[in-house]
Amino acid sequence: MSGGLWRNKPATRAQRRIAFGPAVEKRAKITQADVLTAMLRKARSENRALSLPEIMGAGIAQFTARIFELRERGFKIENEMRRSLDGRVLSRYWLREDPENGGAR
Repeated sequence: MSGGLWRNKPATRAQRRIAFGPAVEKRAKITQADVLTAMLRKARSENRALSLPEIMGAGIAQFTARIFELRERGFKIENEMRRSLDGRVLSRYWLREDPENGGAR
């Protein structure tokens, strides 16, 4: 997937605000991978996983490509999948190691 179509996908204004708040307009180019990183870090700081509905709610395009992109950068992201009582597959993501912000926890 190196150099793939979806790598470094720019984040929309709404996605930037979800991850970084209203002061985001002053930041340099922000990608969807940056938004996903911020969401994973926030969930980690709250000792919880980031749920797939949260990721989808942020409108992250091709979120599996974003996860792959982060893993290539050295992030350790664990995916946990369970089946709900009504048969739905529930997926959530744990940030286990963050090479850019303190490593393992």
